[in-house]
Amino acid sequence: MRALLIVVYALHLFWTGLWASIAAQALKLNAFWFCLLLGTVCLIGGVMYRLGKTWLARLLVGPAATLVTGFYVYSFVNDPGVDATFRVGLIILSSIGVQLVLFFPPVGVENENV
Repeated sequence: MRALLIVVYALHLFWTGLWASIAAQALKLNAFWFCLLLGTVCLIGGVMYRLGKTWLARLLVGPAATLVTGFYVYSFVNDPGVDATFRVGLIILSSIGVQLVLFFPPVGVENENV
């Protein structure tokens, strides 16, 4: 289930990069490549999680989701007139959510290394 949520997050990240271009009615290459690159890293991390390589998935998805969260929070706070959109709010929430899914232990597991 966690692997599926990480893959859905990667697809949402792809869509966020495309949505920036659609909203501007022009190709915004910076947003497109940023989201494409980090979405691909998260997609690979989701596959690694599915294959049982949890540490590698955390190594890939953790920093990528942190970078996405940091960038979009910075752009949201720095220029709210331009970047305070539904797209930015949604990617901030889903980035925080994927970090919680990735680093919180599964239900019923207490004091074990996961």
